[in-house]
Amino acid sequence: MNAHFQFNGHVMSQEVCEKHGLKKISTGKNLTCPECAREFLLAEKTKHQAETDRAVFEKHIASAMLPDRHMHSAFSNYQTHTQGQAHALSQCAGYAQRIAEKRISNFIMVGSTGTGKTHLACATAKHLLKKGLKARYITSEEIAQRIMNAWDKDTKDQSEEAVIYQFAQYDLLIVDEYGLHDRDKRMELVHKVLTKRYDSKKPTMLISNFTLKKLRDDLGDRLWSRFQHDGLTMVECNWQDLRIDS
Repeated sequence: MNAHFQFNGHVMSQEVCEKHGLKKISTGKNLTCPECAREFLLAEKTKHQAETDRAVFEKHIASAMLPDRHMHSAFSNYQTHTQGQAHALSQCAGYAQRIAEKRISNFIMVGSTGTGKTHLACATAKHLLKKGLKARYITSEEIAQRIMNAWDKDTKDQSEEAVIYQFAQYDLLIVDEYGLHDRDKRMELVHKVLTKRYDSKKPTMLISNFTLKKLRDDLGDRLWSRFQHDGLTMVECNWQDLRIDS
């Protein structure tokens, strides 16, 4: 008789698993190796976790609102032809790692158009999204417009305060094209978001075509001081427009 005694409520047979060298147990009509069964359950659990992680990533990347042109932008496909580009890549990759480790600091990247600033910013966002963090890409003009739209709705969930609060919840907010928003009132609204993130101890990545001096003057002494408080990395992208064929 093949089965001859009980093991944890199952009947153990004399048949041995070729892979693990263990005696198989009866699970009804079938015989199975306990180690094979454990490996199968572990593989199913890993598969389920991978599917869950992928679903969360897809949800987060959709809410990040990355530009379609940069959906595939990553650190790995950012081309470096100059020492400055290599430095910018290194600084952004290092910054992404620090934020992933919950080390709060801010990042400023300035330079003329076509130097790859948005590519690096989106690569930074995607690195964090893959780590399960929430990142959001938006232009300064869009921030101001979102807040101004809330004035018309005037509801508790869509008030100016509520919109600013929402922008303060992301693990990283990337504000691109800073300075292209209309001046005066709209600049004040953008500054409110930056201040709220400082108060909430949340890092911000600010990208602009301004020079560092002009950007500092535009932010003002108080906001500039706050931007530096938890640590500030600054990168100047001063190479030629990469969108123009040489």
